[in-house]
Amino acid sequence: MNIFDEFLITHIYGGRISEIIDISEIFFNKKASDLSPEIKADILCSVMRITRDDLDNVIAKHPEVSRTIKGHAFEVVFDSMMSINNINCIELGGDTDIDRIINNYTLQLKTPYINGCSYGIVSYKTHKTHGAKSQMESVDYYHKVDDFADFLVGLVSYEPFTVLIVPKTALPRVLEHPNHIQSPMYLNIDNPAINNNFRQLDIKQKMYFPANLLSPTNNECLPISSKLLQLKSDYILRAIFIKNNFRIWDMNMRGFIREHILLKRFAAHGIKTYPPTVTGLERPDKCDLVLKNLNNEYIRFQVKGLTWNGTTLDGIDTTIDCESQLSRGRVNDHPTQSRLYKVTDFENLIIAVDPPYSNTLSIHTFKKYDYHWNFYCVPMSKLRKHHIYTNRVASHQYISYKELQQYLIDSF
Repeated sequence: MNIFDEFLITHIYGGRISEIIDISEIFFNKKASDLSPEIKADILCSVMRITRDDLDNVIAKHPEVSRTIKGHAFEVVFDSMMSINNINCIELGGDTDIDRIINNYTLQLKTPYINGCSYGIVSYKTHKTHGAKSQMESVDYYHKVDDFADFLVGLVSYEPFTVLIVPKTALPRVLEHPNHIQSPMYLNIDNPAINNNFRQLDIKQKMYFPANLLSPTNNECLPISSKLLQLKSDYILRAIFIKNNFRIWDMNMRGFIREHILLKRFAAHGIKTYPPTVTGLERPDKCDLVLKNLNNEYIRFQVKGLTWNGTTLDGIDTTIDCESQLSRGRVNDHPTQSRLYKVTDFENLIIAVDPPYSNTLSIHTFKKYDYHWNFYCVPMSKLRKHHIYTNRVASHQYISYKELQQYLIDSF
């Protein structure tokens, strides 16, 4: 265990990225943004007790993670390019459709929709990420022109650094609804009116973009992810180490790291996992993995983490909260739209507790450090059922942390 690991164990509470940044700045006595990419990667690995290879694979092999990082990394790159040219680029935080402001012009930054790109044509998706799920449901799926940023700034390439700067009045419209912006849209890369045309933003100077500043080298600390995103590890990790980008780590990466470590544990013990469809039972998408028991029978497992806000730290009476419902739908007994799992969807719930949570829970409950991964397997018969829809699992499982220990998955 190195000195930072010792410091981490005694200072960390929940492991959110804002806390990780604060702890890092105290320990290294400098801003997290000034730390090298190697140190940033090692900090995340220390927090989750994983290797750089684990971190790299979680980013590169889960599109949900890499897509999120891709967009935020472009914002970091754009800010860097503006800084190099001494352009005052104002960042807007929070859940807003406006990403940056330059010379009082509002900008929305977008990375390409790869499946829509072709030779000489780049595609971007601009529809709303909340509300209506498709254009079939409502025209509000699309952004209104009046509500959009003054300019769309769309990435074309990092080397050479090229963006399309398109005024919202020139964005393609939905055919049947001319007041709404088309998504996905298709733009000509070689159009000089928008290709790197920063004059539209009242920038009169000649812009300078250094060559080979962004391209991955042969010594990247996240080699697979860098190759996938065509960007140095430095910019990927910078994007993660921004408090306003908390969703990357807190709501995205930690969950996939949890699954990665669980599967890695099974593999290390020679335990084969099977896809949920192997059982031939209904609703296979409602469980995460399948194992075989000693009788060669398929057993289904759902994997969840903790809901920290609902966890109560109260000494020996400490209670964990595990949200045991789907992320979408309503709490009812509808055959397809309910958020609630049926009692027939799986046989066991695996509750994964990562090192920061394990440590805090152990300190409060047992007065000792326990900075390790802990997985607990709770059979369906022990889960709380919904008080009205008794054929379904309750939305949350509240379990005494002391009692939870009887379900610990150990080496045996």
